[in-house]
Amino acid sequence: MKERETSVFSKAIDKLKWAFYDLRIKIFGGYKEPTEKQLAKSMSSRTIKKNIFLFLFLLIPTVQFLIFYVGVNFNSILMAFQEYKIIDGRGAFVLTGFSNFKDVVFDLFVNGRLATALKNSGIQFVFSLVLGIPVHVMVAYVVFKEVPFGGFLKIMLFMPNMISSLLFVVAFRYFIESGVPILFNDPTLQLLQENNASSFWVVLLFGQWMTFASGLIIYLSAMCSISTDIIEYGQLEPMSSIQELWYVIVPSIFPTITTYLVVAVAGFFTNYGYFVSFFNTQSGIMSAGKPYDTLGFYFFVVLLGNGALADYPYASAAGILFTAVAAPLTLLVKNLLEKYGPSED
Repeated sequence: MKERETSVFSKAIDKLKWAFYDLRIKIFGGYKEPTEKQLAKSMSSRTIKKNIFLFLFLLIPTVQFLIFYVGVNFNSILMAFQEYKIIDGRGAFVLTGFSNFKDVVFDLFVNGRLATALKNSGIQFVFSLVLGIPVHVMVAYVVFKEVPFGGFLKIMLFMPNMISSLLFVVAFRYFIESGVPILFNDPTLQLLQENNASSFWVVLLFGQWMTFASGLIIYLSAMCSISTDIIEYGQLEPMSSIQELWYVIVPSIFPTITTYLVVAVAGFFTNYGYFVSFFNTQSGIMSAGKPYDTLGFYFFVVLLGNGALADYPYASAAGILFTAVAAPLTLLVKNLLEKYGPSED
């Protein structure tokens, strides 16, 4: 009985729905296919709205690029051909041609003013490649294989990123200046004096330790993204850990290694390491011409340490020359690594 009442009620509801539908059709009309003109207008409206959204979305980064890259570099390029002079008691930049470029080349290869900085930049570059990348990859592989105490090793290498690097600089400097002489019972053993050649090597080793965390994160993430089929295939073959690392892991993460190599080449002339943190004096005025100079540190000091307007054209000319060397070299290294580097195949 209840089922019959429910059926009657449902039929009444359906009739009522169809009645409202018929009424709506009579008043507003049925569905009509849009004309080609209407479709074109609708598509045009969507395209305009999409373009407006993209324009507003990209407006801020575009303005930032125009101001902080195009504007700054345009001024730097123009300044490379100028010289700061005092005219009628007022300072002004005047055009001098290629004299600044000649001074930079002369300082690099003739009078030796930048010879130490160039040599140290080369040592820093080779040191980071020969010691940095291989050790980073091997340590990441050790953690990847979940060896005993691998978690402790990960935490220890993450420490420089967990705490401010300046705190590590202060602690490390105190250890070198106060702890090492006591440890070796030699009060004259001062490895971080500004005019001591050993200061370059001490800070270089410190910088390598501080970069372990970033290298471990990047390479470990790349290893964790390797397909399990590839890993299992390597385990089925009679491979040692060294063979697995060389024939399976390295080819699989070589795009990541390529990125590190390309960035290292591009930063050859600008990398100033941790020398600013170690050798910034209490007055805040730094001086170039030290045994630990690199090209990046030297020009950092010239611009921000001394802050003399007369040095800006010289630094601008050096920047253009370095870019002219680094840009094609970076592209060449990138293409060679992508073409001849190992692959998963």
